[in-house]
Amino acid sequence: MAAARANRVAIMGIRAVQAGALTATLDRPLPEDHPEMRDYARAAGFRDLAAELGDNPAVLAHRYALSLDIDTLVLGVKNRRELAECVAAAEAGPLPPELIALIDRAVDAR
Repeated sequence: MAAARANRVAIMGIRAVQAGALTATLDRPLPEDHPEMRDYARAAGFRDLAAELGDNPAVLAHRYALSLDIDTLVLGVKNRRELAECVAAAEAGPLPPELIALIDRAVDAR
């Protein structure tokens, strides 16, 4: 991102919910050894933190992405509920630096 900024190149964020790994539950059955299932397991600390905060993990993930120094974010929504979550994330605004640090630690812990 620093190199892109230094060269005045726009930054596009993608996969804010990591193909479902940063949501409350995956919306499709996958084998345990599937890469997305492994990502979902690694994100358990993130979901635990979202639960402690009383927040929806998907909304929290989108707010995290929107807190980064990016120019646009590809949402990848599949239905109106997911779109409503993204709108709620945008309306709630960027996360404070302390919460970003908590999330980083929750993910790094796994």
